[in-house]
Amino acid sequence: MARGPAKRVFALYSCKNINLFTFRSLISSRFLHYSHPSKSPFHPFPPPQIPNQFQSPPFQSTKLGIFPNFHRHWLCSLSENENPNLDSPELSKVDEEETIHEPQTESIVSEEEKLNLSRIANRDPLEIYKELKEGLNSEDKSISDCATLHEIMNCFTKSGWASNQALAVYIGASFFPFAARNFGSFFSKKCNNDLAKYLVSLGPGNEADTFLFPIFVEYCMEKFPDEIKRFRKMVDSADMTKPHTWFPFARAMKRKIVYHCGPTNSGKTYNALQRFMEAKKGVYCSPLRLLAMEVFDKVNASGVYCSLLTGQEKKEFPFSNHVACTVEMVSTDELYDVAVIDEIQMMADSCRGYAWTRALLGLKADEIHLCGDPSVLEIVRQICSDTGDELVEQHYERFKPLVVEAKSLLGDLKNVRSGDCIVAFSRREIFEVKLAIEKFTKHRCCVIYGALPPETRRQQASLFNSQDNEFDVLVASDAVGMGLNLNIRRIVFFNLSKYNGDKMVPVPPSQVKQIAGRAGRRGSVYPDGLTTTLHLEDLDYLIECLKKPFDEVKRVGLFPYFEQVELFAGQIPDMKFPKLLEKFSENCKLDGAYFLCQHLHIRKIANMLDRIEGLSLEDRFNFCFAPVNIRDPKAMYHLLKFASIYSQKLPVNIAMGMPKCAARNDSELLDLETRHQVLSMYLWLSNHFEEESFPFVKKAETMATDIAELLGESLIKACWKPESRNARKSNPQEKEDGYQRPLSIIQLQEKNRQEKPHTAQQLVKVNA
Repeated sequence: MARGPAKRVFALYSCKNINLFTFRSLISSRFLHYSHPSKSPFHPFPPPQIPNQFQSPPFQSTKLGIFPNFHRHWLCSLSENENPNLDSPELSKVDEEETIHEPQTESIVSEEEKLNLSRIANRDPLEIYKELKEGLNSEDKSISDCATLHEIMNCFTKSGWASNQALAVYIGASFFPFAARNFGSFFSKKCNNDLAKYLVSLGPGNEADTFLFPIFVEYCMEKFPDEIKRFRKMVDSADMTKPHTWFPFARAMKRKIVYHCGPTNSGKTYNALQRFMEAKKGVYCSPLRLLAMEVFDKVNASGVYCSLLTGQEKKEFPFSNHVACTVEMVSTDELYDVAVIDEIQMMADSCRGYAWTRALLGLKADEIHLCGDPSVLEIVRQICSDTGDELVEQHYERFKPLVVEAKSLLGDLKNVRSGDCIVAFSRREIFEVKLAIEKFTKHRCCVIYGALPPETRRQQASLFNSQDNEFDVLVASDAVGMGLNLNIRRIVFFNLSKYNGDKMVPVPPSQVKQIAGRAGRRGSVYPDGLTTTLHLEDLDYLIECLKKPFDEVKRVGLFPYFEQVELFAGQIPDMKFPKLLEKFSENCKLDGAYFLCQHLHIRKIANMLDRIEGLSLEDRFNFCFAPVNIRDPKAMYHLLKFASIYSQKLPVNIAMGMPKCAARNDSELLDLETRHQVLSMYLWLSNHFEEESFPFVKKAETMATDIAELLGESLIKACWKPESRNARKSNPQEKEDGYQRPLSIIQLQEKNRQEKPHTAQQLVKVNA
């Protein structure tokens, strides 16, 4: 909350043993006293200076009285006020007229008046406020002084600096304008002529704001104590500083953190899993359901009993002491000998990073093995210093270096060879590439992208890895970057730009490294890894990304527990859940090493569920984390329906039919993807709510398995033009038959460079 120099005042006021009067005295006498303005924590701007005309002799009079630099009239236009030419004959003429018509006595300030104004700058703000409150020496002011005071108070009300500093004394940003307006009316009515003239001499701006602010604090503490106390409680309930203290049992343990730091195909995860299987009791935290399922199968196949726990599945093996789970589902209450947290660099993810941070801070395990790249190594060191855990670093190199081929595919997909993986960054491009390869070559393609269920992705990966069939090329999205063991000879980037929800942007170097590193795998058919691009223009960017070191992560993600949100809600009764989340994000306090994860996905679901009555705060919180594609209207409709039935205390049914055959076009394929997502969502809700509320789990599991098989069949025979989930505008770049790849980054720059002169010529013609 409090930033900059206001932190010290914030800390003072946050002390539980300090009362309001003591704090007010401290502020007025120690921090806000103008006799030592440079020591005041409220002075990021220069302290208010006494104008030259109010200082002690020698005294020089000017033509325009006490305002030597004031060369403007109150009733002149804006253009006349800006940058006056002091040597202009018009101004000289005006000055001469004023000199003639104004009495000389008006341009001379008395010595006594100068001394009075000089004393005001150094007075104690508490004394000034007491004088204002008692209404002593209140006098009528001139019209010009009143107008200037009004302008100064308006400027103070709109001051971002004052609003920010007010947070230190628990005056909220939304309440500040109201309090400032009331203070402005109070001050203008009660101040005497000397005080008014001093403020007028300062004028609207930083100096007046710094002079008024401590008096404003005194006013607010007396006039709005209830609002200050309420806001303080609200801020305290949204305090997310020192998150390592949230897990006292983990802090009581002497944990050993082992960081397996290295690129893909370096053996770091393999070594961590070996230690996991050797332990008496262990947990593996996966970034994906797919990877958790893969570890579950591998560990059980090696003779170690292991259970599976994801948002959608619970498979418990009798007598098993090991569990493979998704990172969001890991328990911080269980005690383990060894824990493995895979892809630890995901702590910096803007949406899901909080889950990795929670696992690292809260797991009660004697040994915690972290697997990831070097980007978060420094911040892990910092966290271990805070928690008091021992940190051991183990660095790895690739078994065999990744080689960038000297030539690209020259823009021709006919140059694709067996074992290649073509990486594209949209569903549409994936199917266009698959269609083109199968049309112009003898290769058959498998397909992997994020919207496919894990079972279908595993089936496609198995089909590609097998040497006993004709499917020898893989077309995939960035989902191939983690979670699957694939026999890839060469990674070929279809392009190196992608849509980020707003515009086309270059693929981040860290993601390029992660994906390119999937080529070549120790013990596979292709142990040597190769990578290249489809177009020559993208090759330089690929080389640049692979050479670039990992960017060091400065902050990692956090998100509040339900208990924190509930505590915060208690301070703001009758506020709707979407607005509550917004208020929490505005008022939460965070340490410099952490950020609040994005929750636009959660807020969109919260807004949709806002119309449903009968849901508790905890129900709404849990529904908002359901795995749903918020851009899919059908999936969102089913979530709304599930929540509506649940709010009526009725068992939630699956009101959805089962397709009879595989998809025959892309529209039917999209429908299968949506149906599986709805079933996956139902299974997730059944694991997060009471069993009797979602009783049709077996039916949902059966339907999900059948639809995953239909999706696999559909992908094998897919030979149609892809469609979008929503109505789509025509793209002028597309051809009627075949495909048209989006322009590369370099091509876009060349195109823009060529268009600029042409645009300039057109503008010249238009102007002519």
